[in-house]
Amino acid sequence: MAEKLSHVKRMEVPAETIRQHNLEEVATAVSENKESILKGIDLLESLNQSETLDMLTALVKHREDALANVMRELNKPEYAAPVENVTKLFQIAVKLDVDEMRYVADRMNHAVKEATASEATGKTSYMDLLKALKDPEINRSITMMLQFLRGMGKA
Repeated sequence: MAEKLSHVKRMEVPAETIRQHNLEEVATAVSENKESILKGIDLLESLNQSETLDMLTALVKHREDALANVMRELNKPEYAAPVENVTKLFQIAVKLDVDEMRYVADRMNHAVKEATASEATGKTSYMDLLKALKDPEINRSITMMLQFLRGMGKA
């Protein structure tokens, strides 16, 4: 009959073998991510040259003090209205339809380019305004502005 096991001896991996395995793993990761690592080094160098890295390091090390100072400043009465306005601005931004706003902004940018490219000379008479209404582009723009004003005025 076999003897009972009273002591199990674990196989120990030498520290040098573990270290060698870790180095190989790191070398493989560096090789696979060479471009990202080089970009990261370039970013760190840029931050260091502009002395932003020192500022960020100090900010992280003393984050509690920095946050306390920011909160103390924001709690001053002269900053109450701007902070409240920023909150309201975010609430408004959430409600906006971005696709519709993009369309309107694109049209406004196009209109600004056209206006700056044209040479406005002389005065515009009432008859000129009436004649301009026959232009389909002007008529479409005026109709759009009237719809905008109508929509804004609805309760």
